Amino acid sequence: MKFVILFLFIIVLFAAAITLGANNDQTVTFNYLIAQSEFRLSTLLAIVLGTGFVLGWLITAVFYLRVRIKLTAVQRRLKKIQKQYDDEVASHRKTQLTSSVPTLPQQ
Repeated sequence: MKFVILFLFIIVLFAAAITLGANNDQTVTFNYLIAQSEFRLSTLLAIVLGTGFVLGWLITAVFYLRVRIKLTAVQRRLKKIQKQYDDEVASHRKTQLTSSVPTLPQQ
């Protein structure tokens, strides 16, 4: 089901790109910091949208990786604390068992 939805989304996106490309074939001058160039409007739109998409994914990936690293560190710390807790509970039970063992009166 997920594959079908993704496939339909890609088809719709491709159809929109073809429509934009067919309707925007005029040439425009694009001034950027270093120089200027002549581009077809559809090509310029594709470059700008693609660059924005890639930058958005990169920024999202940075935040995602930072959260995953924090999660791993917290899970490691939790595991360590859980082991300490289990050891203390086991030693506490052991001391309770040894102290509750009745001793024989000595003669």
